[in-house]
Amino acid sequence: MPIKNNYLKKILTWLLPYTCILCGYPAQRNQDLCGPCHHTLPLLKQGCICCAMPLPGSTDGLLCGQCLQKAPPFDVTYALYLYEAPITKLILALKFNQALVNARVLGELLATAALQSWYKTRSLPTVIIPVPLHPTRLKERGFNQSLEIARPLAKALKLPIDTDHCKRNKVTAPQSTLLAAERRDNVKGAFTVSGHFAGQHVAVIDDVITTGSTVTEFCNVLKQHGAQTIDIWCCARVC
Repeated sequence: MPIKNNYLKKILTWLLPYTCILCGYPAQRNQDLCGPCHHTLPLLKQGCICCAMPLPGSTDGLLCGQCLQKAPPFDVTYALYLYEAPITKLILALKFNQALVNARVLGELLATAALQSWYKTRSLPTVIIPVPLHPTRLKERGFNQSLEIARPLAKALKLPIDTDHCKRNKVTAPQSTLLAAERRDNVKGAFTVSGHFAGQHVAVIDDVITTGSTVTEFCNVLKQHGAQTIDIWCCARVC
């Protein structure tokens, strides 16, 4: 059976070749992203070990001033890219133009980083939790971009996704329209958790982290329900 499946995959790849989501040309690799475009993605090379705020190279492995002043409720943030072109193009097209193939590619890139770098010397989390969308926003958009990014991640890492026990119970204004202080107030009390995560190592998935207000509020609630360790995985971090 595995031989037949592999043969079928080769046939499908030949009939339906991968096409780069950035340049539109054949990808020549087992992903809808060609090699040259992959190399243009702005990797986040140096960041705060807790919130992934970009830092100068000489400060790699240290905490930023904000995390030193007040430790967030999560333990580490793994951000793959800076929120710069062309990552901005991919994420905005995903959220507002329903380019779901972008979510699959971003999830695959995160999975590769997790396996080859982030967790080479650490144990993987026990469960993946996408940051929830409120039902009203979900109806408007038609999907939760964080969940769509989490699907290929969970498949590659063989981890469960929990979408049943964490909810967004408050319709909030788009965070991108608000100042930092307003963002904190905007998401205050926005999440509820009905399950218990006692002793669990959780990975929270988001597409972009700007000030960190959303994941901070969400992780506060997860900690209240027993989560022992919380890792944040995001595609991009705003400087």
